[in-house]
Formats: sequence, structure tokens, C-alpha cells
Amino acid sequence: MRMILKSLHIENFKGVKDKTYEFGKTTRVSGMNRRGKTTIGAAWYWLMSDKNYELVSNPNIRPDNVEDCIPTVTADVDVSGKEITLSKMQKRKVGKPDKNGVSKITITNTYEINSVPKTERDFKAYLEELGFEFDKFLICSHPNVFTKDLSLKKKQDEMRKYLFTMASEKTDLEIAQMDKETADVAKLLESYKFEEIEAMNNASKKKAVEQLDAIPNQIIGLEKAKVDVDVAEQELLKADLERKIEALEDLMAKSDVRIDEMRSEEMHCQFEMSAIAQTMNNELSSKKREIENHKYDHERKLQDVRSSIKKAQDSIESNKKSISEQTLKKAELAKRYKEEKEKKFDDSKWVFDESTTVCSLCGQRLPEDKIESLRAYFSQRKADAIEIFNEEHAKTLAMIVDDGNACAEMIKKLTENNKELENTINTLKLNEAEEIDIIKGFDEQISKIPDSADYMQNAEYAKLKAGQDKLLADIAELESKGKDKVADYAKADKAKLKSQLDEVNKIIAQSESNVRIDEQIADMQHKQSEYGQAKADAERILYQLKEVSKRKNELLVEEINQHFGIVRWKLFDFQKNGEYKEVCIPTVLDEEAGIYKVFGDTTNTGREIEAKIDICNSFQKFFNMYVPIFLDGAESINDEYVPAVDTQLILLTVSEDKQLKVEGV
Repeated sequence: MRMILKSLHIENFKGVKDKTYEFGKTTRVSGMNRRGKTTIGAAWYWLMSDKNYELVSNPNIRPDNVEDCIPTVTADVDVSGKEITLSKMQKRKVGKPDKNGVSKITITNTYEINSVPKTERDFKAYLEELGFEFDKFLICSHPNVFTKDLSLKKKQDEMRKYLFTMASEKTDLEIAQMDKETADVAKLLESYKFEEIEAMNNASKKKAVEQLDAIPNQIIGLEKAKVDVDVAEQELLKADLERKIEALEDLMAKSDVRIDEMRSEEMHCQFEMSAIAQTMNNELSSKKREIENHKYDHERKLQDVRSSIKKAQDSIESNKKSISEQTLKKAELAKRYKEEKEKKFDDSKWVFDESTTVCSLCGQRLPEDKIESLRAYFSQRKADAIEIFNEEHAKTLAMIVDDGNACAEMIKKLTENNKELENTINTLKLNEAEEIDIIKGFDEQISKIPDSADYMQNAEYAKLKAGQDKLLADIAELESKGKDKVADYAKADKAKLKSQLDEVNKIIAQSESNVRIDEQIADMQHKQSEYGQAKADAERILYQLKEVSKRKNELLVEEINQHFGIVRWKLFDFQKNGEYKEVCIPTVLDEEAGIYKVFGDTTNTGREIEAKIDICNSFQKFFNMYVPIFLDGAESINDEYVPAVDTQLILLTVSEDKQLKVEGV
């Protein structure tokens, strides 16, 4: 499909009251600023896409301070040999004011083809039947579509879709199946789309990270909820109280009034001995608990050190893999460089055709001056072809060198990073050995602490024990002579001890909640492990998705660039940390620097304009949809340097002309 804009009539559109402009194959529209150059382009794009030249949708096209008018754009076009008149008008209707005095304004666009009114759907359907594709119109006709707002990821993704249509069709599944390294993703791609897998695993990773951040705090909360009770100490106290109660009950059974005082004294000795024994046992328990707390602190430090070692080791392995990939890529680039370097201009295709020196009508040899002119023209064309070959040859070599240098720089950075990580691991392993030794020392100290104290090492206890033994002997002697009852005294003492025993039993019962809390903590630690694995699984799939994307870009970028003349597309890049990311960046050769640069970074504005035209022209050739290209800012390129393109070109140029000039080039 080929569309040629023959004339454009603009009425009540922005600053244009009523003008008609005619266009040829290549037309330059020139004049001072604010003379209506860009308005001509805006009118054309509003007619065909409902945007202005700045690519703003539903733009304000009405003249300032003019309400009662109908902006109208009419274009006479030739579509593949068929002459058509296209018109679009915008009507404005003001409703009645509401209770606040505000009137509702309704804007309506209407269409005509050859003076016949059409709905927007019929207007588009008519042109689509002639081969016009509205979804491709802007990329084929507007030079700024691919060079404006490309820092936005949404815009890059949209442009990548158009570029990928220019390469041979390869599904994500086929690309994933090319390497066993992406086997997991290949299996998933049999059931899900790439974007679905990416979204699912990003969600899984996010959930896992949230839980891994939350669980440690939850465990700390549970630890704080535990009751600080030494169960062993309470059990010892309980056993002691039970022994005292049992002794009182035994005393009550053997009560003898005559020996009450001796038995009471013996009981007092027993109480004091129990108190000393409890104090000695408490000291042992306290010492053991203090050592265990220190041991726990160092076990946590050991766990942190080992986690840091594992993280550093994983980073080293990841870097090694990236180094291997970059090394392989660098070798491939070196091979390509050698192959490209050896390419020579093919003279065999440029041999002068001697048959052209004979007249095709009469068969007579042409005059010598005519033959000499033909030979000179052939020689000039051959020289031009050699020059073009040499330029393209140099560009390709420069691009390969840039890619090779990028690989070398990445390898250097990753290698240096691995050296730093190795040093970190060595330091951490020294810390690990130090913590292990400290923990072993605590274990040795704990093993030397006895389960119960040696009471006889206490002088007071030994003295009491000797007194108790004598009293027991005396009591036994008296019991052989008769018994006295001491039941009343024993019952009172038993009641007090029973009350103390009840309190001890309550404390022991409270400690049982610690067991339930420990079970909850163990369950959370198990979930922590599961979420850690889920995070690792999601990261593995996301990494494989990036590998598939990178492989796809590497396969398709060269094929895509073959469709363009001076523009080279960069569809992937590496960040400073070595992370791979998808991009969509057009680059153009900076002839002074001899390297490809991003738009805006070159010093040659004219070269960038040529590149913009190259983008539109290349898409037109690929989609076989030739439409007019409106190029603003064309004052940076002279007529003799306007690229030869197989489509209509309209150059909007700032000049010193006070009146707008429309003339052929």
C-alpha cells in the first residue's frame, strides 16, 4: 500500500484560519517560528490518528478565543493509484447551565470520504480495505515515535513488540528448550505464558521475602512471652517441701508428749539443712544457666557467620557463571571480528557491460565520447559502492569491538568482585572457627557442673547433720521407753508447708506453657525454611526467564538490525552490578568518535535526523505500507543531504522567511 498526500486543506485549526497546501515527492515547508509549520503536521496526524505532532491524544485543536467554529482538515490523497478525499471535522456543543452556572461541553468528531459522511468505524474500515493499517501508521510516518520517551519501560516494551515482528518467529518455549539450563522454565512454558510465569514467581518471591522478614520478629515475640522459670529449681523445692510434709506426717504418727521438744528441734535442724541444700543447688543452677546463655549468644553468632559465608559463596558461583558466559561471548565476538576483518569488496560483481557500448536500436557502436561517459559513470558507481562497503565494514568492526570491550570490562568487574568475596569468606571462616572454639569451651564448663551440690562440703550443714543424728539417736532411745503426741504442732506446720507446695505447683504449671511456645517456635522455624526454599525456587525460575529473554534478544537483534540502514538497535544491556535487563534503544554511528551512540549523545544533529527517517522508511519497507513522513526540525539537514527514500517526505524547517513557504526539493 502506498499513500501520497497531494494537498491538505486546513480550516479553523489552531492558528490557521483557511489554508490549502500542496505537496510533492519531497517537500520543504519553511518559515520563522510560529508561522504554522508544525500545525500542518499536527493537522495530518489529527486526521489520521487523533493525535497532534507531539503525539498527544485528543489534543486541543480549536483556535484561541474562538468558540463558534468547526475545525476541519481535508486531505486529497492517492492510495495505490486511487484518488480519495478524506475529511475530519470537530463540532462543539454547549449545554444548558446547571444550578451552579456550569455548562457541559460536548466535543464530537465527524468524518467524510469523497464528501460522503462516515462513522469513525466506517472511515477506518474503508482505508483498511485499501491496505492501510492504523496500528502501524505512526511508527511508519512519525520520526519521533521510536525516539521520544524511550526511558519509560512501558514505551520500550511497546516498541520491542514492533521490532520483534521484523524477526523470524520463535516462541519462548522453543528458545527455552535450546539449553538445559532453562529446562525448568521450558516445562512451565508448555502450560503458561512467559508473562504469567514471571508474575507468579514475582508474587511467590514477594510473599516469601515478606514472611522471611516477619517470622524472626514473631519468634522474638514468642520468646518474650515465655515465663522465666527454672523448672529444675522449682522441682527441687517441691521435693524438699514434700519431704518435710512427709516428715511431719511421720512425726504426727509417732507423737509423744515427752519427746516433743527433741522432735521439734530435730525438725528445725532438718529445715535448716534443707534451706542450705536448696541455696547450694540454686547457686549451681544459676551458674549453669549463665554459661548456657553465653553459649546461646555465640551459637547465634556462628549461625550468622555461616549464613554470610553461604551468601558469599553463592555470589561467587553466580559471578563465575556470568564470567563464563561473557568469556564465551567475547570469544564469539573475536571470531566474528576476524571473519568481518577478512571480508573484501567483491569486484567480480562490478564488471563493465561492453554490450552497453552498442546502440540497442541500430546495432552501431556508440560514439567514443558517449562510451567514455558510460565508463566514467560505471567507475563512479563502483567507487561509491566501494565507499559504502568500506563504511559499513568499519561500522560493523567498531560495533564488534565495543561489544568485546564491554564483555572484557564485565569480566574484570566480576573477577574483582570474586576476589573481594574470597577475602570476605576467609575472614568469616576465621570467625567461624573462633566461635566453634568458644562454644566448645562453654560445653566443657557445663559438663563439669554436678547435678546436685555436695552438702557435706558446707561446714554449717555438716554441723547440723551431726546434731540431727544425735537427736534422732536420743529420740529413738526415748521412743523405746514410751511415746508422746505432738500432733497439734505438726498439723500447723504441715498446713504452712502445704500452702507453700501449692504455690510451687502453680509456678511449675505456668512453665508448661513454655513447652507450647517452643512448639510454636519450631513450627515457625520450619515455615521459615519452607519460605526460604520457595524464595530460592522463585529466584531460580526468574533467573531462567531472564536467560530466555537474553537468549531471545541475542538471537533476534542482528536479524532486526538487518532491516535498517544507519540505525542499530540495542535490545538488552547489563547494569553496573552485572544484572541483565531488557531495553529498546536506537543508536546511530557518531562518525567523529567512530562508535554507535544513543540518540541525543551524538554531536551530529543532521545524522540523527537521517536516522529518524531511516527508522520510518525501514518500517514502511517491512510492512509494505508507504505513507508520508513529516519531519520537524529539518533545518539541520541541507537539500543535498536529504536521504533518498522510497516514500513521500515533508520537511518542516525553521528559516528566516516571514511568510510560510511550501516548495519541492
